[in-house]
Amino acid sequence: MLSRVDRLPGGVARLASAVPDEDIIRCLHLLVATVMDVTGASTPEVRDVIRQWRQQGSAEPAGVASLRVVAAQHDFDSFAHQRRGDTDRQLDSFRRARAVDCVLAAMSVSTAAEAPRTALREAAYEAAAALGGTAGVVGVLADYVA
Repeated sequence: MLSRVDRLPGGVARLASAVPDEDIIRCLHLLVATVMDVTGASTPEVRDVIRQWRQQGSAEPAGVASLRVVAAQHDFDSFAHQRRGDTDRQLDSFRRARAVDCVLAAMSVSTAAEAPRTALREAAYEAAAALGGTAGVVGVLADYVA
């Protein structure tokens, strides 16, 4: 059965599968940094949780929970903007929600005992949604593939 990342164009699934095991965590860090930078979803609170994850290899459960709340709020905002017919703000909120979901997927190696490769594939999918396409994701993944 195909996973979500397998449905993306641009060879994202192939690249995610080709990242060497020893580079997956570094790749996740770069993917998260890219998505946060491009989408503007980063806030001081989000940055604190990401910083803890990057420096310590994990994040406190309260920090992870706060990220889930942020993602849910962006999803709700997206829905509200859609109902009002404001497609620009809907898309912005949707992409911010996907950016935070990318962070959560990346952190799932340590927060949910997810296999690193699975976390990378899920984070890549969410990153593509957050970035509005696969080009940025392909660029990050390709940096780690020989």
